Amino acid sequence: MKNKTIVIDPPWLLGNFLKDKFPRTIDYKMMSDEEIQAFPINDYADEDCGLFMWVTLGKIPSALKIIEAWGFKYHIMLTWYKPNMLNFLGFGRKTEHVIFAYRGKFNINTDEGHYIPTVFHGKNRKHSQKPDEFYEILRQRTPEPRIDIFARRRHYGFDSFGDQVEGEIQLPITLHDTSMTKERKGN
Repeated sequence: MKNKTIVIDPPWLLGNFLKDKFPRTIDYKMMSDEEIQAFPINDYADEDCGLFMWVTLGKIPSALKIIEAWGFKYHIMLTWYKPNMLNFLGFGRKTEHVIFAYRGKFNINTDEGHYIPTVFHGKNRKHSQKPDEFYEILRQRTPEPRIDIFARRRHYGFDSFGDQVEGEIQLPITLHDTSMTKERKGN
């Protein structure tokens, strides 16, 4: 099925420093920039599609190249403000970011003056788990069908695929195993 709205949280390959510093939090497989770029996004994206890509601060340059290679046009960056985040490598990282890109025509529902905010608040949960508040905003403002790729759990109004959710979508990609705490089911 081709989707009008895609949320993707690529499992960025961040290097051994993260795995060494937080060995119990990285419980999923990571992908290189090249593997992410090779991901068959066009199998899931409608010709008129909005793409919301979660990105770490250090991977923004790579993400912009990947988005362009996928045939999307960068539009704006959204920021999730997380006041309870810890310091990391000398910086108080209290934000995560989502790049919004599109191709063709993408209509955001702005009925009654509502919009997608460029800064949003959401409860901090497990490592890499994205806030429910983000999905609620998209559910109200973006067209269906929607898919959440590399999801940690299902969200109402979105088809889902990821290491932590069961899904019907089978992806022909190679992943780097960084799991240090448990055996992967089926891998």
